[in-house]
Amino acid sequence: MEETHTRSYRPQAIVRRIRYHQLASVTLVGTYVLMILGAYTSAIGAGLSCPDWPMCYGTVVPFLHPEIIANSPYSALQIFAEWAHRGLAMIAGLLIISTALVAWYTRERAIVRESAVFAALLLPVQVVLLGLTVPPSLSPLLVSSHLTTPPFLLLAFTASTVLTLPSSASPPSFQPYSTPFRRTSSPPCVPLPPSYYPSPSFS
Repeated sequence: MEETHTRSYRPQAIVRRIRYHQLASVTLVGTYVLMILGAYTSAIGAGLSCPDWPMCYGTVVPFLHPEIIANSPYSALQIFAEWAHRGLAMIAGLLIISTALVAWYTRERAIVRESAVFAALLLPVQVVLLGLTVPPSLSPLLVSSHLTTPPFLLLAFTASTVLTLPSSASPPSFQPYSTPFRRTSSPPCVPLPPSYYPSPSFS
């Protein structure tokens, strides 16, 4: 009965681990793409193409207002890069919070749970630093802090993803087939009468 319960529990545990692993993998990829997009935005000089935060030129989608794009000192590509970076950051933030909650309530390993929660606690710090880097008068310390936080997020979710790789139950060890040794009792030795033996003949 206990063996049957163990076998029925293993598929459920594997499915639960796969689901969390998928969520952590999506969060990891989203965080990495966010870092790449942030580096691209900084490389093309579009870090301040949206002068306000969390809006962009006082609106959610500045591309719906052609006059904003026409009067901006930045190109449409630069504005789009910064706008997309902010939008992806919002999606990645929701994924980070969701992953931390799932890791906390699904009783994963301690290091997995702590890594996800650490990333969730680091998220508000990154949001505050993002808001502080919007004004034109940028402090080098704030910019450095804003660029230092994402690698820790990436490292935390890398650990959380790798440590939850789904693995099936280990196959049972090979045991060669063997028949049980059956003990047989030999018949008792009964002495035969002398008449049973033929008498020797001498010719």
